[in-house]
Amino acid sequence: MVGGPPCQSFCTGGGRAALSDPRGNLIFEYLRLIAEVRPRAFVLENVANLITAALRHRPIDQRPGKRWNLSSYSLSNENEAEEGGPLGGPGEPQPLASDELSGSAIAYLLEILEDRLGYSISLTVANSAEFGAPQRRLRLIIAGSRDGKAPAFPQPTHGPGRSAHYATVRDAIWDLRGAPGHGSAYTNAVRRVFDLVPAGHNWRSLPPEVARAAMGERSYAAGGGKVGFFRRLAWDEPSPTVTGRSNRKGSALCHPEQSRPLSVWECARLQGFPDNWSFTGSAAAQYLQIGNAVPVALGAAIGRMMALHLDGSGEVETRTVAAMLADATKRLRDSARTKKAVAQA
Repeated sequence: MVGGPPCQSFCTGGGRAALSDPRGNLIFEYLRLIAEVRPRAFVLENVANLITAALRHRPIDQRPGKRWNLSSYSLSNENEAEEGGPLGGPGEPQPLASDELSGSAIAYLLEILEDRLGYSISLTVANSAEFGAPQRRLRLIIAGSRDGKAPAFPQPTHGPGRSAHYATVRDAIWDLRGAPGHGSAYTNAVRRVFDLVPAGHNWRSLPPEVARAAMGERSYAAGGGKVGFFRRLAWDEPSPTVTGRSNRKGSALCHPEQSRPLSVWECARLQGFPDNWSFTGSAAAQYLQIGNAVPVALGAAIGRMMALHLDGSGEVETRTVAAMLADATKRLRDSARTKKAVAQA
């Protein structure tokens, strides 16, 4: 069984009903199907940030110290506890409960898969660019085996020090420059802003007064790197994650040379779809279908891994789930630090 159920929230209401959650959280519906069908093996694909998500969300303005970053909160809380200091001052919100802490969502999910359903588990945070896609896209992949140990994930094949170089935007869409096919267009005002952004750069290359006016005061003053705002792709690098709304100024995938969003066809190329693949509906619907997909190169690598596992010839995972989870968490945080460094450059 293979699936990528949407995971919009992890809520503890209803006594952690989980597999029979009446609110219909689709990730729990996927677990329910595993419980009923009992497949020999399964793959569950999801957003990489599920690794650090909380099972139950507390709004930022209700958190102690109003810390946005749950990981930082957890670390500082642990340090204060070790030093014997208070975890919340007078009049301050109560410390976060265990199910409100970073990592509580994945811990609960793994508890269901391992302890309740009895599957052996392997997991990783995979970057599609490292498997041949012309796109950097991090995804959490969980594999389970009903009988015996779970499969070991394949080693990356592309990137520095590996057998092949990263595939790039140039590799994927260079030949479509004169005939990109249908897609969205920027308004004249937005296009004039993109005209000022060099290839491989974003809003930080704009004069401050232009950036402030184009982004709006609220977005301009917000924290974070905001790397998607007025972003123009570079020819000789993998693209950033293709989203379902790549034509927005806040999640932009602007063509490296032309001041326009990537076309539907170009986005499909970056995801690895063959040119004869058909998408239906409006252009907006097609963008969304493409952006919600897993890059074909990554899907193929996982598919080969599972095929080998099912015929008994694949490698099995020997690390503990705790070790795999630690590696995946480190990978996710290293990626976030890299993005922050790029945004500040």
